[in-house]
Amino acid sequence: MLPAFQSPFVAAMMIPTGVGASIGGFAGDATPYLNLIASVTDVLITHPNVANAAVFQKLPENTLYVEGYGLDRFVQGQWALRPVRRNRVGVVLDAGIPEDMQILHINTMNAVKSVYGVDIMGYTLTDAPVETGCEMTPSGCSSGYLRNSEVLLAACKKLQAQGATAIALCVLLPELEEDEETLEANYRGGSGVDPIGGIEGILSHLVVSELGIPCAHAPVFTWDKARPVTDEILDPRAAAEFIAPTFMPCVLTGLGRSPQMTPVENAGPQDLTVSHLSAVVVPANSLGGIPVLAALVRGIPVIAVENNQTVLGVDSACFENSPNHHLIRRVRSYEEAAGVLQAIRLGLTLGPTPVPNYSQASPPVPALS
Repeated sequence: MLPAFQSPFVAAMMIPTGVGASIGGFAGDATPYLNLIASVTDVLITHPNVANAAVFQKLPENTLYVEGYGLDRFVQGQWALRPVRRNRVGVVLDAGIPEDMQILHINTMNAVKSVYGVDIMGYTLTDAPVETGCEMTPSGCSSGYLRNSEVLLAACKKLQAQGATAIALCVLLPELEEDEETLEANYRGGSGVDPIGGIEGILSHLVVSELGIPCAHAPVFTWDKARPVTDEILDPRAAAEFIAPTFMPCVLTGLGRSPQMTPVENAGPQDLTVSHLSAVVVPANSLGGIPVLAALVRGIPVIAVENNQTVLGVDSACFENSPNHHLIRRVRSYEEAAGVLQAIRLGLTLGPTPVPNYSQASPPVPALS
């Protein structure tokens, strides 16, 4: 129990989607580190890319599962997070999904509701296929596009009107092109970028930005593509995605208790705002995203984990001429990041740096803009 004068210690752990992160760029392989970081916080905010693992998920009780667009708005100070005991989860099934895979996913919904008690209020099919595509950016990141965004949003709004407070998307993803198949083969072997990561982020970002409620995406393939792999030993980090034909269970369990989002001006006393955020933990060379930049502007420490590498190449050297460069703390591993978070939580200043003598003239400390 916290002393009356203390607010909860809140941190955020983020690993961008579709950037080839060596930890968290696969199928739930960041989960052990998520649990470690959660153990030294009162509240840990994370997002689906960190926690999702197909049919598996192990979210600590003190973790808030927040879609990436909502997390951006939170750290920018625009949205507050409102913890809930449960959500009423609605499921959107892409009309382009073959009938056998539709039945599989309906059975999965019922299984998750029966086993975990998730309040799945119902599902609906889109009026037409969503039609998606996967692409790679010149920087080597995964991206994509969708042709019929309006039919996807219409289905989401239909469920919201029926009382859904969170939306799970099941959208059929396309057959990969030849170069993308090479990427997938590398991914199975534990290297490179997940070719579907980018389009997944685009889908959930669209819904959260338009409806303002929790959302996450479970990709769907044809049966031939979704068939479990039984003729190849895969890299352990990728294995969760290739042992079952559905990725839906982790999405439904995550959304079951995902916090609601509200404009910060409507925040109540129990809601979390960026003023509660004490630190952000990210891969060391992916410091160019909105949450990191917004955190630095607000004077929030950023812990950059060096043994988690991505294709982005934006590291602390890019901030050398910034007055907030000192807020970036480079650590070698998530184990070390947990130690730094514990020190922040306890209010400890560690290290042998001598106390400065301000009786001598010294330049002023630059203020944050």
